[in-house]
Amino acid sequence: MRRLLQLRSTYFDLKVNNGNVEFVGRGYGHGVGLCQQGAMEMAESGYTYSQILGYYYKGVSLIQMISLQPEK
Repeated sequence: MRRLLQLRSTYFDLKVNNGNVEFVGRGYGHGVGLCQQGAMEMAESGYTYSQILGYYYKGVSLIQMISLQPEK
């Protein structure tokens, strides 16, 4: 059906009302995590990478990899 109607994703709902069919899209990602389009628009608007990640991943802390020392 997706290919027939040339839809980008299977992530949509169908609503039928008075003989009309309405497709309500939910994007074309997996439905969780970071939206690449949204992140790009935030970056173009001046948000930093840490602000963008904080928006999509609540409660996550960013640390430098160098601070992750292997156990001895």
